[in-house]
This record gives sequence, structure tokens and C-alpha cells, in this order.
Amino acid sequence: MPHCDLFCLFQGLVVWIETEDLTNPSDEILLARIQNGDDDALVALIKKYERLLKTIIHYEIGNVEEEADIYQETVLAIVRRIRRQADDIASAEQWLKQVVRSKCKAFLTDAKKRGLIREAADEHYTSVAEQEADERMRQYHLDERVHEVREIVEGLGFIYVEVFELWERGLTEAGSAAALKISPNTVKSRRNKIRKVVRERLGVSLTPKKAK
Repeated sequence: MPHCDLFCLFQGLVVWIETEDLTNPSDEILLARIQNGDDDALVALIKKYERLLKTIIHYEIGNVEEEADIYQETVLAIVRRIRRQADDIASAEQWLKQVVRSKCKAFLTDAKKRGLIREAADEHYTSVAEQEADERMRQYHLDERVHEVREIVEGLGFIYVEVFELWERGLTEAGSAAALKISPNTVKSRRNKIRKVVRERLGVSLTPKKAK
């Protein structure tokens, strides 16, 4: 009877060990099975360390919206790498930690680059916007000044307005004289009059277009 009891105890121990291996196999067993193409073993290994991987991601990233995506990318990286590296993995836990931390580091580096690019782009567009605003303001003041000059010329009379308009279009004194059927000296005299009055009232010198 004692012999039978000892035998039965041994059998029970074997069954318990086998059951433990099936329900909670060691990392070494899982890695061996993964190397032989066992997808269930791969799923079991990832499931075993899921909480640890997510904890590391949360600690490293601290952004709930991004953490789920990083976990998925980590799982994909594990699936891609583990079969060809399974026989070189001394510790599944340490190897998985390296993979997830590598993914976190890559995400943070990329996020920093995107931030720098966005910052540079914002600075560029801000600079462009400021330049455009300055140009609009400059054009506004220029238009205002042109309006003031024209009012002064109109105040001098029509004969000065027609000379000014041709001058503004870039005609030479001779060209203006021919168009108006007056002498070049008359054109010159009227231009000088316009220059003098504008300088006195606005404090600026006229710089018309280059004569054609």
C-alpha cells in the first residue's frame, strides 16, 4: 500500500507539473515554441507582459491618446523581431522592455522633430505675415502720399496736372512737350514748379518713374 501511495503521489506531481506548463509556461518554453512557429505561444508571451509594457509606455509618454497607438506599434515590432531573435533572447522580460522603450524613444524623438518643424513653420508664416502687413502699411502710406501730391498739383491748375500725369507715366520733357504741343522749356518750368511746391508743403522730393 505504501508503494502504491508513493506511486500515486509521483503521478499526481507529474500531472501537476504538466498542467502548470500548459497553463503558465515559462518564458523559455514560450520562446522555444515561438521559434518553432507557435502563434499561440507568441500571443501568450505578449499577454503575460501586457501590463508591464503598458506601464512603461504610460510612464515614458504620459499621454493617454498616444499610448494605445504606441502599444500597438510595440506589439507589431515584437511580432516582426521575435521569431528571428528568439534563440538569442536570454530574458524575454528584458528584451520586451528594450523593444517598448525603443518605441517610446522613437516616438518622443519624432514628436520633438514635429514640434521643431511646426515651430519653424509658425515662425516662417509669422515672419511672412509681418512682412505682408508691413508692405500693406507701406503701400497705404505711399498711396496716401500720392493722393496728397495729386491734390497739391490739382491746386496749381490743370496745366500742371497734365504735365504731372505724363511725368508720372515716365515721359521725358521732350515727350511730354510733344504730347501737349508745348515747348520742352515750358514742361521743365512746370515740373520745377511742382517740385518746389511739393517740397515746401510735404517736405519730400518727387522721384517720378525713370523717363522713357
